[in-house]
Amino acid sequence: MHEVSLCESILRIIEKQAEQDGFTKVESVTLIVGDLSGASTEAMAFCFPFVAKGTVADGATLAFETTNGRDLRVRSLEVK
Repeated sequence: MHEVSLCESILRIIEKQAEQDGFTKVESVTLIVGDLSGASTEAMAFCFPFVAKGTVADGATLAFETTNGRDLRVRSLEVK
């Protein structure tokens, strides 16, 4: 299941942004996921809480916006 590594990559992006912007808690993450990306949103939603445990994204909700193509990117973060 490559969604675990995708969630780990997303978490690295979030942590880098937290370091740059100085926020300490992420409430929600919205991802854009292309229909040709090969990523399962269900699997990512399942994996993310485990990957995020003990990080700035611990407890954050994960939302998805689907699009055409191969995109897989962070659209927005709601932070505290």
